[in-house]
Amino acid sequence: MKLISPVDRLAEAQSLLDAGADELYGGYVPEDWQRRFGLLASINQRTFAGAQIENYQDLRAIVAICRRQGGEFALTLNSPFYSQAQQPMLLDYVGEAVQAGVTSVILADLALLRSLRKQFPQLLYHASTLAHLSNSAAIRFYHQQGIGRVILPRHLTVAEMGEIRRAVPEVACDAFLLVGKCPNTEGLCTFHHSSADKIWPCEIPYRIEPVKPPAAAALTAAMARQKSWSQTERKHGCGLCAIPQLKAGGIDGLKLVGRGAPTLRKIKNLQLVSHFVMLTERSRDFADYQRQALAAHRAHFGIGCSENVCYYPEFYPEIDP
Repeated sequence: MKLISPVDRLAEAQSLLDAGADELYGGYVPEDWQRRFGLLASINQRTFAGAQIENYQDLRAIVAICRRQGGEFALTLNSPFYSQAQQPMLLDYVGEAVQAGVTSVILADLALLRSLRKQFPQLLYHASTLAHLSNSAAIRFYHQQGIGRVILPRHLTVAEMGEIRRAVPEVACDAFLLVGKCPNTEGLCTFHHSSADKIWPCEIPYRIEPVKPPAAAALTAAMARQKSWSQTERKHGCGLCAIPQLKAGGIDGLKLVGRGAPTLRKIKNLQLVSHFVMLTERSRDFADYQRQALAAHRAHFGIGCSENVCYYPEFYPEIDP
């Protein structure tokens, strides 16, 4: 299984590869784009400078480091859609990235995929989770359009991921792990993540009420769960318990979240996941493996597991030691 890490700074690229990353992903916002559209209409779904590679020269250098180490780099162009006015700039942007050595692009916009595939057929195209490809039929359709790899949505279970992987074996599939868990289905979410304090809308303590009381039991439970997110630390997202099952299900890569995070945090996340990927080779006792994963979560985050931020709640433990 590949370990896939975000990268935001040239200075951290080598350290991330040394910590176990097989692939890095990230992007930068060209000056022309910022002048015309601004960061609020970011080219890559991140609206703050700390989650961006600084410039084209740094992008070129990061790609070169990856190639020297035998790693890969994927360029993020994963907004759910782009306007017609933006399309020419996007083609130029990818053209420059190809000149820098980029060989794969992460995207969600089907129109952009079709345009890029005509001009850059040599690239490997990843479908972002923003494309909301939740079943094998959707993935098969995107594969026909040129997608060769998919980042599966966060809300799918491990069993569902395994079924998809078996149904569409010709498409590589990655799954999320660690930090950044969200209560919403990302491909259907219209919240704008533009807070200078990086407080996202799903973390704000707002109130939901039924249109016509009394609320059904399912709605009451959903409202209570949504309210609980304002007391939940999203950065404690995990998923370590599910690594053996993800591997057995044929998942090709574990994509660590964290664009904009400090370098040391990215490194520690990679080291943690790398350890548990290796542990799957040695441990055949899942109960023992899970005990170690729970203890590692507590040591890593300084707190026990939370069902809200468990990436794969089907493995959520009844007792967190």
